[in-house]
Amino acid sequence: MNPILETKGLTFIYSPGTAYAKVACDHVDVTLYEGEFLGVIGHTGSGKSTLIQQLNGLLRPTEGQVLLRGKDIWAEPKKIRAVRFQVGMVFQYPEYQLFEETVMKDICFGPKNQGLSEEEALERAREAAYFVDLKEELWEKSPFELSGGEKRRAAIAGVLAMDPDVLILDEPAAGLDPKGRDKLLSQIRRYHKARGNTVLLVSHSMEDIARVADRVLVMNGGKMAMLDETPKVFARGEELEKMGLMMPQVTRMMARLKQLGYPVRGDELTVEQAVEELSALYGKGGQAGC
Repeated sequence: MNPILETKGLTFIYSPGTAYAKVACDHVDVTLYEGEFLGVIGHTGSGKSTLIQQLNGLLRPTEGQVLLRGKDIWAEPKKIRAVRFQVGMVFQYPEYQLFEETVMKDICFGPKNQGLSEEEALERAREAAYFVDLKEELWEKSPFELSGGEKRRAAIAGVLAMDPDVLILDEPAAGLDPKGRDKLLSQIRRYHKARGNTVLLVSHSMEDIARVADRVLVMNGGKMAMLDETPKVFARGEELEKMGLMMPQVTRMMARLKQLGYPVRGDELTVEQAVEELSALYGKGGQAGC
């Protein structure tokens, strides 16, 4: 895979030169590849949000670089707005950003600002609405008439409609019930498979990251603590727990079964993987295979 977005020595200090100076991102080197799905985890205050806000120029690094296809995004500061079209950001609780008269106008806003014609913007917006399963009967309604979950999907569709090369999602499922969270994650995963764009998902939920990410970046104290394939990161459960991160429940359960002597792998990350393993162990007749 080819690199699409890289950071080199990326550092950000809040209130530099004052008694309140705080290093929130400390010499982070990370590479995102074309078409990959990267998960980012870390406890509150670990530097996740500061890191991702530098990736599309919302924050300018105190030190270091962000490279988009090998070019420093701050090489021409006046063109930083163009970077944000290529590296799209969905903030936590994005529904608070809705403002247009209708849902469809809101979704069209980004593509129009990219310079697309009315027809092209509308085509992009419709496609994005389908991706997030936003029913046609909602398109001409005020966004403020929608339910919480519908607002969330409309706001995400507004970013998808810009068709960014890199899509960054900051806790997109925050505040949703389990059913709504599962539906939204499935839609994001479907979008990723269909588009082949690079996706970066920030989440407090280890279960969510385990289900969708190819690789996982772990932030701790402003530093990159781990970066590896998802199973390899979650195999380091004791280290993660020392950072205040809880392993997925199903992984902890299967690891415990392995400790008790059951012949399971013990590193299953999803319910589906656990069911497959236990079905092989017990067989269709319900007899234990150990």
